Amino acid sequence: MKDSAKECEQCGWDRAQDGPPTSDPADTKARIGVAAGLVVAYAVMAFLIQGTPDVALATPTRTPIYAAPEITSEPAGQPVVTQAISVGAPPPTIAGTPAAKAAATKLLTIKLVDDKAAHIPAHDALDYDFILPESDQKCQVVGQLHGTGGFDSGLETFLLTDDEFVFWHANPAAIPHSSWDTIRGSEASLSYALPAAGTYHLVISNEMSPTNKTVQVRAQVKCTK
Repeated sequence: MKDSAKECEQCGWDRAQDGPPTSDPADTKARIGVAAGLVVAYAVMAFLIQGTPDVALATPTRTPIYAAPEITSEPAGQPVVTQAISVGAPPPTIAGTPAAKAAATKLLTIKLVDDKAAHIPAHDALDYDFILPESDQKCQVVGQLHGTGGFDSGLETFLLTDDEFVFWHANPAAIPHSSWDTIRGSEASLSYALPAAGTYHLVISNEMSPTNKTVQVRAQVKCTK
């Protein structure tokens, strides 16, 4: 079209209506909404990417390793033996003490008592308690009892398990319920086979006598294969 022309010769457009293009407000709002949505989407993606752990640099979690508790055995020939106590005193707390397993390469020996003048008051008793460890060896209590200064038949020697000792200690004047025979008198050879590991009591009782006694007593636990 020529600059001086007022109408288009082909379509008849009136150039008096020429002007800048108009915009629809709804279209502008839609464009702003799309732009805002894109900004939010990019922000969320960036946050998720930053929060994702780097697999190549991740340190593997170590599972704690718990070592089994080391169980130490009682040295062969050194089991627990306590000194003799008067039965009139409170008994030591021994029941429930776990027995250690004896070394399989050595024969077990436990020295219980070697007393040349053990004093036993009237109506009282001496208790030599010891713990026999677990072992595949065959063990027994052996020893000698010899009275000094003249004796009557009131002296009794017997071996008790821990349960039997608790029962007897409640009434020392009663006949002990022992798994072994009771030896009466001041002259005796001791021989008690021990069937299993556990706590035992070698008792020399003067409960039935009104007079004090003095004895020579030697005893030990000896084991064989």
